[in-house]
Amino acid sequence: MSIQSINHWNLLEGPAADKGRDYRQIKDAVPELKKKTIKTDSAEFSKEGMQALRERVQNMPGHMDVEEIMRMKEILPKLKMNPADEFYWAMKEDMQNSLNAVKESKGTYTLDDLIAVRMEAYEKQYDSLQQAYRDGSREIYVCDGMDENGRMQYHQVTKEEDEAYLKEAFGRAADSLMFAAKSQEIQWQINEKFGKQSALPVSLPEGYGEKLSGILKRAADSYTQQKETGTHVTAAGLALQFLNADKKFSDAMHVLFSNLKPAIR
Repeated sequence: MSIQSINHWNLLEGPAADKGRDYRQIKDAVPELKKKTIKTDSAEFSKEGMQALRERVQNMPGHMDVEEIMRMKEILPKLKMNPADEFYWAMKEDMQNSLNAVKESKGTYTLDDLIAVRMEAYEKQYDSLQQAYRDGSREIYVCDGMDENGRMQYHQVTKEEDEAYLKEAFGRAADSLMFAAKSQEIQWQINEKFGKQSALPVSLPEGYGEKLSGILKRAADSYTQQKETGTHVTAAGLALQFLNADKKFSDAMHVLFSNLKPAIR
């Protein structure tokens, strides 16, 4: 079944019948309409009318004009739901890859390794972020919600905001070592009760997990400050330096992690 196409711009220009080469126009069949122009899909407005219509449409809830659509086409690929999450997952992947490499090399890992993989992941993300702002390749946006007309609000993330997102993400990575430490304490207790192994031979100071996490966060802050002044340091080196500054605490933490199993993260 074939369907004859119709010119919607002016139905009067369409053929009334098609018999071989004998075409007749509707306007020929209806002479009184010859001077009439009918456009079913268009309407003519004065300049003032067009302006009024434009303003009315632009004020409709949820309306996006052409300029806004084009702008959003540029923004959407750069719009991030939560930059801190992206930093965290990137660091977590780096941490796991580094830890796997340590296990393949040594067969196991230590507290120092757990600290180092976290600090190295932070250092990588921080250095990459700084380089991106130096060469102008970093341009992301975050959503600020909707305005009263239902239009999406957003803004370009500043360097300072980006650094805050990274700091937030690393805080989660540092806290994961606190949780690992508490899991180690529980494991010692389980081994003592059910595995007939010796009890943890050191006393753990109150708040040891928070202190361990705080050392990593302090090292990250120190790393960023010293990098800004041009001082050559490593984030892992700073963290281990801060840890070992309190020998009693450092010794207790190394004993706590001395029975690490490869499954512990």
